[in-house]
Amino acid sequence: SSLQPLWPKLLRPSPRLQGLQHLRGRMFPARVLRATKMLVGIGVKDMAGSEAAMKKAIAFAQPGDKIVAMHVPTIMPEMMLSSMSDPGDASEDTLAALTNMPTKAGATAQQKMKEVADGEMAALGKTVDVEYKVAAPTSNIKSSLLAACKFEGAKMLIIGPGAGGNGSTPPFAASNANGLTLCVVRDHLQ
Repeated sequence: SSLQPLWPKLLRPSPRLQGLQHLRGRMFPARVLRATKMLVGIGVKDMAGSEAAMKKAIAFAQPGDKIVAMHVPTIMPEMMLSSMSDPGDASEDTLAALTNMPTKAGATAQQKMKEVADGEMAALGKTVDVEYKVAAPTSNIKSSLLAACKFEGAKMLIIGPGAGGNGSTPPFAASNANGLTLCVVRDHLQ
């Protein structure tokens, strides 16, 4: 009938698509130029959320993407030192141990995240460039995490929901992470 002459035209690629066939071999280099840098926030209070965030980042990652796993430790409050009978009587080793505790906890968390990342990459059959960092201790973790994103040039921040799924960092990041894509991973919660 009258539709038969149209079928060959409908099945043939449009001239616009035919003109793009020469770009097929150039698509991968273009993807590398658009590679995304993701920052995964690691928190010792919510290791389950941090692990879920790392797994999600690896699942999102494409060839050429980079993941920075960042732990921002909190400064030991002065209250801990003021609770000592006389902080001046404390040895240098004791004070050094107290001030290094947050950084050591962060290093332990980073080691755990490395194991999780290696396992997830093996499970998905992917190789992703992951860098592990511990930031300088701070009294304002939320703002420092966002500042780390800018410093690292990250386009995406992936974090867990916080302890018990009710942390204060996700809402803070949602209202203050301008210029970033924010992903709060809640997959592990029931």
